Amino acid sequence: MYRVLIADDEINILEGIACLVNWEDCGATLVNKAESGRAAFNFIMENPPDIVITDIKMPGMTGVELIEKVHPIFPDIKFIILSGYDEFEYAKTVMQYNVKYYLLKPSNEAKIEDALRKVIEELNEEKGKEQIVANIKSKLQDVMPKAKEQFLKEFITNKKYGLSEWEYFSQLFEINESSQEIKLVVFEIDEDHDFEPVFALKEIAVDYLNNNQSIQLCTTIGERVVLVCENSPDQSLIKKIKKITEVFAPLYQLPFTTGISSAGNISQLRKLYHEVIDCLSQRFYLGNGSIISVSDLHKDESYFENVQSFDHEDFIFSIRSGNIAEVKHYLERFFEQLKKENVTMAKSHCLEIFMSIIRQAKKEMMDELFQRIIYFQEFTNLGQYKDFIDSVSFEIAQQNYARTKETQSDVIRKVLEYVELNISDQSISLSKIAHDVFYMNSDYLGKLFKKEIGEKFSSYLINRRVEKAIEIIESQEEIKMISVAEEVGFGNNPTYFSKVFKKQTGYTPSEFKNNLMLG
Repeated sequence: MYRVLIADDEINILEGIACLVNWEDCGATLVNKAESGRAAFNFIMENPPDIVITDIKMPGMTGVELIEKVHPIFPDIKFIILSGYDEFEYAKTVMQYNVKYYLLKPSNEAKIEDALRKVIEELNEEKGKEQIVANIKSKLQDVMPKAKEQFLKEFITNKKYGLSEWEYFSQLFEINESSQEIKLVVFEIDEDHDFEPVFALKEIAVDYLNNNQSIQLCTTIGERVVLVCENSPDQSLIKKIKKITEVFAPLYQLPFTTGISSAGNISQLRKLYHEVIDCLSQRFYLGNGSIISVSDLHKDESYFENVQSFDHEDFIFSIRSGNIAEVKHYLERFFEQLKKENVTMAKSHCLEIFMSIIRQAKKEMMDELFQRIIYFQEFTNLGQYKDFIDSVSFEIAQQNYARTKETQSDVIRKVLEYVELNISDQSISLSKIAHDVFYMNSDYLGKLFKKEIGEKFSSYLINRRVEKAIEIIESQEEIKMISVAEEVGFGNNPTYFSKVFKKQTGYTPSEFKNNLMLG
């Protein structure tokens, strides 16, 4: 209900409006009556209504003065003016202040109710629009962190992105573009893990560093957590990273290595990322749980500018899903790029991708694959590395494909079993099976079913019901077709059953039964 205040110095009119108008029917409630403009203003300041119905001429403070005074304070209040014919020119001066209707005196309750309903209709429309805008803003707020993460990831890994893209997206995402230098801090968990610890590490790092250090952006690239921080001395960052370790370690008992880049600006993000990757590679010498900064490596800038970094995330997903065509395509591009590297870096990248590949194998196979790392010492050219990595990648991808297919086939087998056991249930649908039985996305289950069986679930169900009906008709000499319809899921609708049966077989159920008897 919208709250209404009426103001009029003529008591009879004031009380008449209060008594005769059907407020509830209009969607409103009368909260106050004022006998002067001043009293109305005081009421409004104490408890602002949604709508004010006011006389134009009142002693002390006129209706015009009331509106002019209230509008700057409460711009959303709507006004309906009551006045004599000769006062219209005077009233026009406040038509800009949410004055929605001008009613001439004497105005009966019907006219006032009509004006009130129109004002309330406008208020409802405004509320609806505000709700839509609020919902959009809320959704944007939910999406924005992920969009920022994806932008940073793309900016670091996609060579096509430059300063113009940064300027555009930084404005879109309201990223603080200070001229201050930045540093990249990257975390990588050292031992086998699933995705949860990576997510937890990112959240802990962001929460903690945001209290001590301004973080402009964060993301994950593969299994690495990447933070863009304002520049500060390495020792200061290392202190904070040790605090993050103290929080993370008791939760997951997993060590992580941290790399800290040199200071730079946004245009150097890719170079800074290459620096950090090189820092992380020093874990081989220092062991797990190390914190390594570029200043520890004593390498000049030209070294990092020539280092090629690879993001194997899409490749890893291709192996997990068993998409051999995508695996092959990625490896062709990977080795083409390696031809441009020096020998030492090419070997390093081959070792890195090999370790990423074998993590996608089953646990019992992983140890055996790890033993094959000794072959790396025997290879003398890039072609040998390629043949070896191709072979291992295809082997794991094929196993994952077979495992996935087996799982998918098992799901569809259970769907078919469910149909057989519940074929008399006329409410069977793919959506019901997906949600109530398998707790799966119905679109995904539908595509899986069609791929495995070769037809849509709805078509399969109709065909199976007709097949079942034929089995029942053939097995029983005396049976009513309404009973058959119920047994195969057509409920008490034998007419529909007959139409479907005829469409599938060319005969109605009765004709089919008669032909059997004649035969």
